[in-house]
Amino acid sequence: MNRIRRMRVGRFTAVLLLIATGVLLLGDALQGTERLLLLLKWWPLTLVLWGLEYIALLLISRRSQGTGRRFQLDLRGVLIAVVLSASVFIVTEQKHYLHLWNKVSLNLAAAGVDYSEQEGSSVGKDLLAVPVTLTTQNIKVENINGDIVVQRGPVTDIGVQAEIWVDQITGPEAEAIARESALEVGGGNTITIQTKGKGYGQSGKRQPRMNLTITLPQDRRFDLSLRTMNGSILVQHVDAIKQISMETANGDLRLNRVTGNVKGSTLNGKGIAYHVMGSVDLSTNQGNMQAVDVSDAVTLSTQVGNLSVRKSLGPIDVQTKNGNIDVDEVRSDLKAESLNGGIKARSSVVEGDWDIYSAVGELTVSLPESGSYEIDGSISYGDIYNQFPAFTVDKKNITGTIGLGEHRVRIEGNSDLNVNKY
Repeated sequence: MNRIRRMRVGRFTAVLLLIATGVLLLGDALQGTERLLLLLKWWPLTLVLWGLEYIALLLISRRSQGTGRRFQLDLRGVLIAVVLSASVFIVTEQKHYLHLWNKVSLNLAAAGVDYSEQEGSSVGKDLLAVPVTLTTQNIKVENINGDIVVQRGPVTDIGVQAEIWVDQITGPEAEAIARESALEVGGGNTITIQTKGKGYGQSGKRQPRMNLTITLPQDRRFDLSLRTMNGSILVQHVDAIKQISMETANGDLRLNRVTGNVKGSTLNGKGIAYHVMGSVDLSTNQGNMQAVDVSDAVTLSTQVGNLSVRKSLGPIDVQTKNGNIDVDEVRSDLKAESLNGGIKARSSVVEGDWDIYSAVGELTVSLPESGSYEIDGSISYGDIYNQFPAFTVDKKNITGTIGLGEHRVRIEGNSDLNVNKY
């Protein structure tokens, strides 16, 4: 009588899942990447492997002789592997979920408010002059619905001009809403400017749009904290003491001819920084970002969008989950990473370490023929095209040294790699 053996299908799949999680985690720890996020994209592969394992074991069983075999899905084993992998992911990718939580928090706050669009009736408030003292160092602006523009001008006090838009209603009722909408201002070392829109509509929660234009004295410097729930922020021709903070839930971030270290975030909007004397750190959930002529470090990050950096004198750190990256003239360290998009980096000099990675997308680097750097590039698929006689291409790898090899250009990807002369 043949003895029936039970074979659990899924053990190999569970082991492969744990190995993949460990390899991705180890790679992130050693190289400072975020490849563990690939589990969010490729988790269906677990089901495919599970099915392939079943087919493979069935074919092997039919070819073998002797004892019979009965197959049983190893649900417990696969479930344990999934739970362990998910636990590792949650612990190690807290920053990713913090970003998502910030998005949810802002959206929940915005969910209770209905925003007026910039249409319908428009009323301009009288210019409000806010006195400043010698001890005034900070300006904090809080707006619920509307743009914020900060600029310099020929004034002695801070000038605040509000333009109020009320849609869906007209006539005296709209004028009354605009008239009852006001600004609250506080003085001292920190000047606070806060909009107080008069709610209207059936629910009483529709907020008029209050666009603010704030003019600063030309001979004074202030640190800025600017926040709006629904609107764009523009800072131009402004010198900060140290820093400028910008935050919006829905709108663009724009800077032009600014002095100070800038940090800004938006959930849905673009980020543009031109001619900044200081560092720039901008992030968005969805939108393109661009930095041109920045004297210090540039950090740009987006979940969905293209990134571009031109003429930055400091270190560059650009990351996108879904989009292309274009960097021109690198004067210090460079870190560029895209999970789904191509990367282009070109510079007449190499004066820092480069670290470039793309999971899906063509890579193109244009390097100087002279200098002091070494290249170490590898790809999993595609081809390598090289214009440097000093570099050696061996299948999917390229290595070589220019000068003394003081700096390192490290490139990793899964598509074509082009190494061109600048």
